[in-house]
Amino acid sequence: MAYYYDSILRIISQPRTNSCYNNTMKKLLQYILLFFLLSFSGIILANRESVRKTVQETTGLNKPCSKPIKYAIGEIDPKFGISNDQLIQDSEKAEEVWENPLKKDLFKYSPDAKLKINLIFDERQQGFIEADILENNLEKLDLAHESTIKKYASLSSNYNSKLKSYNVRVAEYEKKLSDYNKEVQKINSQGGASQDEYDQLKKERSDIESLFNDLEKERKNLDALAGKTNQAAREENNIVNQYNAGVETYKNKFGGSMEFEKGVFDGENINIYQFKENSDLEMTIIHEMGHALGIEHLNNPDSIMYYLMGEQDLNNPKLTEEDLGALKNICRINYMSD
Repeated sequence: MAYYYDSILRIISQPRTNSCYNNTMKKLLQYILLFFLLSFSGIILANRESVRKTVQETTGLNKPCSKPIKYAIGEIDPKFGISNDQLIQDSEKAEEVWENPLKKDLFKYSPDAKLKINLIFDERQQGFIEADILENNLEKLDLAHESTIKKYASLSSNYNSKLKSYNVRVAEYEKKLSDYNKEVQKINSQGGASQDEYDQLKKERSDIESLFNDLEKERKNLDALAGKTNQAAREENNIVNQYNAGVETYKNKFGGSMEFEKGVFDGENINIYQFKENSDLEMTIIHEMGHALGIEHLNNPDSIMYYLMGEQDLNNPKLTEEDLGALKNICRINYMSD
């Protein structure tokens, strides 16, 4: 437009010899100039409007509430173990979280759509796998710890009970032995025992020796039981040390909330790099679909569009008031632009 405008001005500025002619031509050229300016301006506005509508009709990204955003399934790395059909199903569940509150189709699966949902395997998912292995090991250690505690408690209770009984019998043995020795000393001081006294002392001695042998067996059993109890205590301590070391490793490598860099919407694709299970995958898709709608991160930790994953309910994902407000705001802006 600037080129045509400058050309007309140069024609107007050229000198003329006849003043009447000059005035007439000047007015004529002014009318022509005005006509060109209005006409050309109208073409520019029409072209801009036409281009805007073409982009919206092609992608649907600039008018999410008036036309569904079409998406397709792109690259799926087989190491994720997710089929194409499963990802479609997860994506359709994800879109419902945004669509149900407004009762409006905001997304639509279309195999030939330009917007692709991709599952790309890299160090992020590898880290998730390592974290899962650590978690499983910690769970096993936790179960082993509980089992060992029960084992130690049972052994310790049994040992204490038998030790108490053993001590009672030891006291009984010591009393009988003491009484026997006193009786022997008394008889010896009186010059010796008669046959009946001798036979009685012999029987008492035999009973005492039998009690001693029983106590020796019981002592050995107690020693063995004490060994098992102490071994259980050592096992518990070992498990506790392993568990604490595992927790420290997990905390250092995977502690804290996980940022949504696990999924990225780059304007053309939704690329997902890590997830633990289907509910995790679905939440990530929901979040990135929010970005595809034009919604930025929100401040409520419970919100789908919070920049961290942690407080959201993975098993029952739903929009918070902030999410819904942002969605309504996006829709209102787009309707006002019609």
